[in-house]
Amino acid sequence: MSEINQIKSVVFLAIDEFNVSQEVDSRLEKNESEVLFSRVGFTETGKLDSLTLIYFLVTIEEYLQKEFGSNFDLKTQELIESKETNLKNISTLIQYIQKIV
Repeated sequence: MSEINQIKSVVFLAIDEFNVSQEVDSRLEKNESEVLFSRVGFTETGKLDSLTLIYFLVTIEEYLQKEFGSNFDLKTQELIESKETNLKNISTLIQYIQKIV
């Protein structure tokens, strides 16, 4: 399996786990164009607020640690600070992860 497919698979597994604890209308779709959060000035509406975004990122990091080693660091603070580019949707998140793997 290619690295990008591994990452995508890990993110989709994390989405499955995340969705278990969410109300039906707050669940994420396993779709690369899924918008993660709402941004001021944009018409796209995401399903995550700041708290659920952190929970989702921690879930992803746990799965990445299992897949790529226990020392894997998602660099959550850096990721959140660059949210306009790296957290637009599932696709940009996957691209970010691929850069740091």
